[in-house]
Amino acid sequence: MPKKFVNPPGMKALGMYTQVTVAQGGSIAFISGQVSADVNGKIVGAGDIEVQAVQVFENLKLALGGIGATFDDVIKLTVFIVGFTQERRKAVMDVRSRYISTENPPAATMVGVDQLVEPELLVEVEAVVAIDG
Repeated sequence: MPKKFVNPPGMKALGMYTQVTVAQGGSIAFISGQVSADVNGKIVGAGDIEVQAVQVFENLKLALGGIGATFDDVIKLTVFIVGFTQERRKAVMDVRSRYISTENPPAATMVGVDQLVEPELLVEVEAVVAIDG
């Protein structure tokens, strides 16, 4: 599906995300918030946000693969971080950069939260995906 990544004049292009993404034709898929649970539902990386972020992005990769998509098809990410600090932000962004296009990064929002669905969870990421068909 054709996608357009735009940083309009007057808006700062940060390189970590695009201010506006547009999908033309095809379908839009919404991936539920992914956490650091493995295939058996066991929390991976309790207490370690970087290890959890890797599991989260691996889960996103599986979800994308399930619809024939890749991270290049992601047009919007929302990241939730428990106990938000700049250190936690950096840890998640370092992992994110291993998966997301630096040429055309998706639109993104990052939110600090008090807690997620399980007390051991430190990060959750949901995605909007533009796919053909």
